[in-house]
Amino acid sequence: MSVIDTPLAVVGNSLSVLVGAAERADRGLPTLLVNPAGPWGAYFAGVQIDGRRWDAGMVMYEFTSFRRPSEPPALASYDPLVRNDIGRFCGVVHDYVARHQPTRDVQAPQLWIDGQVLPDLLLANGLAALTELPCASAARNELRVRVEAMRHSPWHASQKNDWPAQGGRGAHDEGLLDLDTVSRINHGEVLHDAVFGRFARQVMGRDAGHLAALYHRIPWLPLYWPETLLASLEGRPQALPATVFSYPVSSSVAGLCATLASRLASDPLITVRQEKVARAAPGAKGFTLELEHGERVQAARLAWAQTPQQGLQACGVFAPAPPEQRLPLLMAFLRLPREALCRSFSVMHVIGESSGVYRINHVSDCAGEPEGDEVRLVVEAHPERFAQRHGDCADDERASRAFVADLAGLGLVKDGTVLLGARLIRMTGALPLPTEAGLVAYDTDRRHLLECLPGVEAIGNSAGPFATSLSDQIVQGLVLAEPLPPR
Repeated sequence: MSVIDTPLAVVGNSLSVLVGAAERADRGLPTLLVNPAGPWGAYFAGVQIDGRRWDAGMVMYEFTSFRRPSEPPALASYDPLVRNDIGRFCGVVHDYVARHQPTRDVQAPQLWIDGQVLPDLLLANGLAALTELPCASAARNELRVRVEAMRHSPWHASQKNDWPAQGGRGAHDEGLLDLDTVSRINHGEVLHDAVFGRFARQVMGRDAGHLAALYHRIPWLPLYWPETLLASLEGRPQALPATVFSYPVSSSVAGLCATLASRLASDPLITVRQEKVARAAPGAKGFTLELEHGERVQAARLAWAQTPQQGLQACGVFAPAPPEQRLPLLMAFLRLPREALCRSFSVMHVIGESSGVYRINHVSDCAGEPEGDEVRLVVEAHPERFAQRHGDCADDERASRAFVADLAGLGLVKDGTVLLGARLIRMTGALPLPTEAGLVAYDTDRRHLLECLPGVEAIGNSAGPFATSLSDQIVQGLVLAEPLPPR
């Protein structure tokens, strides 16, 4: 049996794995990568269509945050178990990306709601939309009462960093912190029913009562302070900044993955094994891995980027599949004549029973590609809601026509638009959702994995619950490239 000795072995295929290996190679440090399955970059690898690499939906950089400190924080202080700790590292992410690809700020996303096009209230903090809503007066009256009632509530959005990461119960044992309930309490029944609850149903086919409120961004739902909403509705200034999204110029985030993945074959400091880990265990000098095809690995350090359950299986520990719920997805990658476009936009979120889609990403606009005769759009829909609107769309050609009909109904493209190209992807379990049962199982498995492999570095899918955002993955890779502090 051949043996590989390495200072660091990394198991997985996530973006964090690519960033860490490339950064170490830049510093003259060798790394062994073991990829049991999947494309390099995982979700962020995107989709190859017609010779171009597309991002799978709204995948963008966020280089600004109200949590961003004046001085760059130490990488060692990053904590993936603290929800949104990544906000402190926006500048770090910007500086890293700037070394690899130019980016541009995209125009502010918008919200289509019942025929109105307003600033995006869901992801981009477009609070100016509030006074334009038909329910503005009723929402304002309700929030005037609610702000006082919420002042000392443990469910106030300002207290969310103290909410239990597993869903759990509130600080005063007031019940489950489910997202639907917490949204109603902070936003008021009027706004929730008019905007946020409807978008949840557009995305998931149901409300958010089964999700832990701490992870409200997973299904792309906001959680505002009631004081912020009231101030905006009353025309008073408020300090919440708009969210600015950035995108690679004439490229994609998937292009970053492709660039980093190209290093794997060309850099002598990076060794790759495309096979499963048959066994993982602590070793005399760190860790021992036995690979599927018979090689043995002796590693001083081990980073695990697969799920905790997969790690436990490699340790020979029975670990049943976690009871997670996943969001089904119907995604259309469309090419259409530029002249067919009726409106300039970057991202459009959609709320309205007349549409079967919930988000349209204008890839060409985001990438700053104003020239040429065609534009590219990525459109996302819940498959069951889309079928309720358009009937059985198992046939790609029929489904593509239905997508065009939705876009025309939203006033984004001309009636009768003929596509230049289309590819549809259907996924039964595209996005894991933060249910309490799933979070508890994940936490249990992760703790057990750290006990089975003392000193293992958990990154990617094992870093922490839903610590897999684009920015999280980049920072995790940068942390991996740093030398371990002395024990």
